[in-house]
Amino acid sequence: MTERFRMEDLLDKILLVETLNATLVHFILSSQVESSVDPDRVDSLAQGLQRTRKWIEETTTAEGIPASTANILGLIVKRLSQLESLLPKLSQKAKQAELSGAAQEILTLLEGGANAPPATSQVMGSPQGQSLTTAAETQLPTIPLPHEAELPKPEPYRRVDIEDDTFGLVGQTTSLISQYSKRCHVLLPVFWSEVLKELHKYRSQSQYMSDAVKIPAEMLAKLVKTILTEAPGARLLQDLFKNRPQETELDASEMERVERSVAKYFSGIEGLLKGDPVDVAGKITEAQNALDGFGWGGPELEKRLIKRIQQQCQETLQSAESVTDDHRKVIYAETTKLLCKLQHAILAESRMTAILGEMKP
Repeated sequence: MTERFRMEDLLDKILLVETLNATLVHFILSSQVESSVDPDRVDSLAQGLQRTRKWIEETTTAEGIPASTANILGLIVKRLSQLESLLPKLSQKAKQAELSGAAQEILTLLEGGANAPPATSQVMGSPQGQSLTTAAETQLPTIPLPHEAELPKPEPYRRVDIEDDTFGLVGQTTSLISQYSKRCHVLLPVFWSEVLKELHKYRSQSQYMSDAVKIPAEMLAKLVKTILTEAPGARLLQDLFKNRPQETELDASEMERVERSVAKYFSGIEGLLKGDPVDVAGKITEAQNALDGFGWGGPELEKRLIKRIQQQCQETLQSAESVTDDHRKVIYAETTKLLCKLQHAILAESRMTAILGEMKP
């Protein structure tokens, strides 16, 4: 049966499109400023865009809708469909860039210019396109004598297969989830606990490594405990447990997002771990940009639980601004970015968004 057209519904949907518009513009500008694209954020935007497009599409066939209004909405649907087909391509390129550690501008990614050969310098007065070959370029490489050869520099960090529960936070969180799994649906807490485990799989000889693991681990352990034991999360997860089969493990796609997010976090603090000078103010600005682009999802998702995650991001950013040690400022700033990225990872996964949708009254 065709739904009856209501002006109030149309206004809600147009406002949603405007919100999506603003989100996409913020995403493009912040990606340009940071010279990189977050694939998890792209995927979460794609999910929200798809739901919005379907919602608007339904209105075009509503009973009693004026033909002119339906035509305009049809144009909006067409434009959203075009964006919807473009974002997965951007996501794939961004994932490749993130895994390789290469920071690329969004326009470069979209235009496929990442593999373009470097420009050659030209000689004034030489034929166009002719490059200058210097004596330095034609010289054979100098091979240092054995005693002159530099020793390889140690890696700033590395990942191993088994976590080292240095601070006991992995064990505490795992036990807590096991305890509450008898009366709460625990997939969302499990997602955050897997991030906690992944953090503890990294090793470094840096003097800052202890804080680099402990600070985000404490934030994650606190978040899991809050979701499981405090309102509204505890009640929402209990109600969900009554209506949805228990799920205690991440699938391959969800786990891949966890691993990439943590790898991105360590990439962000690589300079700190190496002992290089770090732009502390720039890191805090990046964290603020990440928080500004925090993912709330569409109108059909339960926002109270998402609000608690956003509050944790805010608290972490405030710590970055208030602590006195520069290295801790950097770690708190990168932890803020990590938490925001993980929220986008949740919104990008259909199983996670289905859970948040089922929670909504």
